Amino acid sequence: MDPKDLAELNRFTFPDPEMLIPRPPLVKSPAESAFERLGNMVKDFEADLDNEHEIGVGLVCFGVSTQFHIQNIGYWGPDIITFAGVNENGERVQLIQNVSQLSVLLVAMKKLGDKPRRIGFLWDDDPEVNSEAVPAPPGA
Repeated sequence: MDPKDLAELNRFTFPDPEMLIPRPPLVKSPAESAFERLGNMVKDFEADLDNEHEIGVGLVCFGVSTQFHIQNIGYWGPDIITFAGVNENGERVQLIQNVSQLSVLLVAMKKLGDKPRRIGFLWDDDPEVNSEAVPAPPGA
């Protein structure tokens, strides 16, 4: 065989067999879908807040009403959404909610620190901006 022909054969690359196998589209879990939609709502809500307020959540359960400052929102697939933060006394709180029962009242709360805390960045793709995000629980 002529070396030119051999060189020509070597230039031809065969397609990766993995690329030829049809793959079903990735389907997001209900929790992941709800998390993404919540992100859009949080960003919209925070866009209207002044510098004296930060985002919080209001809850009513068994006739008792409570509010807390949201510091993080996460999900644990396929069906759990979590809200973590602090109450007015600075005590840590976490709400664990099934997506089928999701009902969230976003509220503007007086900021706790010098600067209002914003969490809308948690949905940004930039890892530098998203460095404060809390990792998912093990096995999520």
